[in-house]
Amino acid sequence: MFEDIVFSNAYIDIIDDDNQFYIRVKLQGYSMSQLDEDVKKLPRLKVNQFVAIQSAIKTGSSKVLLLGIKKPLIDLEISKDRLEASITINATNEQIEKIGLQDLMQQVLDVMKQAGIVYGFDIKDILANIRPMEKFVVAKGLIPIKGQDAIVTYYKIEEAKPEIHQNGDVNHYELNLINKVNRGDWLGERIEPKEGVDGKTIMGEPIPALKGNQEPLKYDKKTIAESYDPEMDLTVLRASTTGAVIIENDIISVCNYLEIQGKVSFKTGNVDFDGFVDIRDVVEDNFSVLANQDIQIMGDMGIGGVNQIESKEGSIYIRGGIAGKGKAKIICEGDLYTKFATDCDIESGGTVHIGFYAINANIKAKEVIFDSYNSKVIGGSIEAQVRVQVGTVGNKMDTPTFIHVLGFTREKVKDEYDFINKTIERVKEKINLLKQKKSLLEMVAASDVEKRKELDKVNEEYGYFRKNLKMLYASQKKTISYLRAKGEGEVVITHGIYAKVQIKIKDDVLWHTEVDQSPVTYYTDGRNILKA
Repeated sequence: MFEDIVFSNAYIDIIDDDNQFYIRVKLQGYSMSQLDEDVKKLPRLKVNQFVAIQSAIKTGSSKVLLLGIKKPLIDLEISKDRLEASITINATNEQIEKIGLQDLMQQVLDVMKQAGIVYGFDIKDILANIRPMEKFVVAKGLIPIKGQDAIVTYYKIEEAKPEIHQNGDVNHYELNLINKVNRGDWLGERIEPKEGVDGKTIMGEPIPALKGNQEPLKYDKKTIAESYDPEMDLTVLRASTTGAVIIENDIISVCNYLEIQGKVSFKTGNVDFDGFVDIRDVVEDNFSVLANQDIQIMGDMGIGGVNQIESKEGSIYIRGGIAGKGKAKIICEGDLYTKFATDCDIESGGTVHIGFYAINANIKAKEVIFDSYNSKVIGGSIEAQVRVQVGTVGNKMDTPTFIHVLGFTREKVKDEYDFINKTIERVKEKINLLKQKKSLLEMVAASDVEKRKELDKVNEEYGYFRKNLKMLYASQKKTISYLRAKGEGEVVITHGIYAKVQIKIKDDVLWHTEVDQSPVTYYTDGRNILKA
C-alpha cells in the first residue's frame, strides 16, 4: 500500500492508490498555492480534501492523508438532450505519447460504446481533435428541422396615386380607385405547410420534427370561396361574386359593387347604393350619386351642375373634373381626386388632390394638394387642417382668393408620435422574444404534448402582437402627415402669388397686396405667420 508515488519533492509525496490519491507531508514550508501548481502535473487528480490538507501542510504532519479522487482517463459528458457528447483526456502530452494514439482512440471508442453512443461521430475527426486536458466534441446528433410554414399571398390593393399625362394639348388625370374583380378571379392563395425532417440523438433515437405552422386564410366566406389543389399542395381563394375588393382588419372580402355602363341620367335616376359605385361615363346635371364606399366617375367630360356626389365612408375619383355651375356638392369621408374643380363645394375628411386648377371652388379638407407643377387656384376659398400646396395663387385680374390653414399643436402631435414610436419598439421587442420562444418550442413540441399546447398559446400571442404592430404603423403614418408640415400649418406656393390673396394660418391673417412670381412658403410657429 502507498508505494506508487506519482509526485515527490522535498516537502510532500503524492501517492496513487487505485481510485484515490493520498498526500504525505514531509517538511514544513510548503503552501496551498504551490500544491495547486504541482497538482496540474497530475491531470487525473481531483483534490477534494482542502481543509484537512491545509492543516497538515501548515503543521508539517507526516500522516498519510486522503488528497482526492482519481478521474477517469477519458471523461465523457453527454448533453441532457442527447444531441452532443464531449470528452476530456485527463493526461499530459507525455502520457498520451506513452499510451499511443491508436490505443487511446480505441479506449475512447470503448467508452462511447459503453455509454450507448452509436450515431454522429467520425473517427478521423476525433483523432484530429485529441488534445490533453481540453474538452472537445466527439459526437453530434441530428437536430430536427421544422417544416416550412404556410405561405399566404393575397390580392394586392395598390395605394391610390394619381398620374398626370399630357397628350398633345390634352391633359389626363388617371387613377385606379376601385379594385374590381369578377366571379372566379384569383384573390389569394396559401402554399400549405410542409413536413419537417426528423432528427436523431447520438444514441440513435429518432426525434420527430414539427410540421410547419399553418396560417389561417382570413376572408369573408360569403363573398370568397377556397379550393384545394392536391397536386400543387395549394389552397386558392377566388371571388364568389363580382364586386370591389377590400381588406379590413386583415380580412379580404368582395363588397357590393354597382357598375353603370353609361351616364347617370333620367334613364337610371339618382343613385343611392350600399357599396362601391363605378360610373363609366358622366353624371348629368341635377342628379345625385350617394354610396357608402368609393365612387369613381370615369367619363372624359367629368361632371357639371350635379346635385350631390357623396361617399359616406370612402373616397371619390372624378376623372374628367368638376365644372359645378355654382351648385355641385362633393362630399366624402376619405380622399377626393379630380382633374380640376370650378364653381363647386367640396368637403373631404382626408386629402383633396386636384390635378390642374381650382376656380371659384370652396374646399374643406385635412390637406389640399395640387398635383401638377403648373397648377393654380383662382378665387373661392380653401380651408385645410394641415397644409395647402399649389403652383400659383390668384391671377392678374386680382380675383380675391382665400386660403385658411386651421393648423395644429406640434408639441401635442410630437408627443403622440413619440408615444407611438416607443410603443412600436416595445411591441417589436415582444415579437422578437416570442419568435425566440417559438423556435425553442418547435424543436420539442412534436414529441411533447404539453410543449405543443404551450406553442399554440405562443403562436396566438404572436399573431395578436403582429396585428397590433400593423395598427400602430397606421397611426404613425397619420401623425407623420402632420409633422411633415412646416411649423404648425403651412401654405406652399411653388410658382407665385398675386394681389388680393388672403393667407390665414390659425388666427393670423396676411393680405397679399403685390405680385410675387417666386416660390414661397408661409407657416406659423404658433404665434405668427412666417415666410420661408
